[in-house]
Amino acid sequence: MSTTESAPDAARCPVDHSARRPPVTIRAADLPAPKAPGALQTYLFTKYQTDWLEKVRDKLGHRFKLQLRPGPDMYVISDPGDIKEMFLAPPDVLHTSNGNDVNHKFFGRTGLAFLEEDEHKARRKELMPSFKGTAFQRIRAAIDEMAERDIPNWPQNKVMSLRPVIHRFTVEVIREVVFGKVTPSCWSELFEEIMGVVDLNKYMTAAIPLEQMSGFSNWLIKSIPGTGLAPFLKHRARADELLFEAFAERREIGELGDDLLSTMLSMEVDGRKLTDVELRDEIMTLFLAGTETTVSSLAWALEYLSRFPVELARLREEIDAGETDAYLEAVCYEVLRIRPPLPLIMPREVMKPIQIGGVYYEPGDIVWASSHLVSTDPHNFQEPKAFRPERYLDVKLDTSAWIPFGGGITRCLGDKIAIDEMKSVLRVILSHFDLDRPDMTPERVHHRGITTMPEYGARMALRARKGKALTA
Repeated sequence: MSTTESAPDAARCPVDHSARRPPVTIRAADLPAPKAPGALQTYLFTKYQTDWLEKVRDKLGHRFKLQLRPGPDMYVISDPGDIKEMFLAPPDVLHTSNGNDVNHKFFGRTGLAFLEEDEHKARRKELMPSFKGTAFQRIRAAIDEMAERDIPNWPQNKVMSLRPVIHRFTVEVIREVVFGKVTPSCWSELFEEIMGVVDLNKYMTAAIPLEQMSGFSNWLIKSIPGTGLAPFLKHRARADELLFEAFAERREIGELGDDLLSTMLSMEVDGRKLTDVELRDEIMTLFLAGTETTVSSLAWALEYLSRFPVELARLREEIDAGETDAYLEAVCYEVLRIRPPLPLIMPREVMKPIQIGGVYYEPGDIVWASSHLVSTDPHNFQEPKAFRPERYLDVKLDTSAWIPFGGGITRCLGDKIAIDEMKSVLRVILSHFDLDRPDMTPERVHHRGITTMPEYGARMALRARKGKALTA
């Protein structure tokens, strides 16, 4: 357990709530900031994000200002109380849409991620059935079936990065969410084009708000070799064409179910059906945000389990017994705590004055909650860098200190699907394979777009367990 005995809810929650938060009555503009100039801060943030942010937090505390360029100052918070207050703020006080500008080039501006207040609430309510209830049961069964069918075909007896094969699997999972039982006839080509679009995340240009830059700046960046932008734009254009073909095909077939496309084809906004662009924006959001994050979590899970034989043995014993998945679920929660896919969740722009943790924020301020800083803070977790899945056995999650899926009115709709996907993939891999890792040096954090990955993509070999050889 990571709680202290003095914590009033120590029996239920792995976060230490015993320390009192000192009262603060200052303006956000007066929060401490690193002394480095904005250009250097931007470089350090881009190159060493998580490690550098930890150093800043250890020196300046749980609330500090960053001067990243170009753009406004960012106010980073990592106190669970502050994060809770941020999540509970009314929807007209904090907006998330402007924080999505960097992703505009991937999935446009008309999807749920760019809607605010009543529009966001209405769209979220209409989309929810595609992720819950009977749809969730269908998706969960499909994930289990795909895992048992596809994982046997993963390369064996070869030391390699597992990230690429995991990524291809997660895209197939999102296909099930989006299209359900009616897979588009163009899916094979569309799949490869989506992978081509996502490939931009291996370049630093993934962090550039391309669509918000001037025409000249846009042209200049695109013309520089090695930025990945030229192939990205080609793949994006073709992916759009294929998606529009898939929409037309589904309309012609007329078969609607509980999948996301069916739901959106039935929706109306101001008395009209959604346009192909609106459908495209929502669906591409899922194909990017719903895959990169899960790939990160699975890669980190295998990276840690391959280095922790005691925890691996305990997990494998539970899987082999097949009676419960309590420890498997705890492993997933601990991986998401120690290596959240998004080190900083979506920034909030202040629309109306608000006080968070005694700090006054004014309209135009940008509040950025750090999932990495809050979950690696020794004030919140005992030995936060230690991999201890048992912290999450028989406890209640603290949704202000464990925030890999965000929180509040913008919490990820696919959170349960992601957890189930992690559990299914790990269950099949560990049931049948040993994780053979020649180099046990912990893989460092590599930033891929806005997510984190193990530096070498969880580099190891899958070798069949004795008596457990898989047949495809």
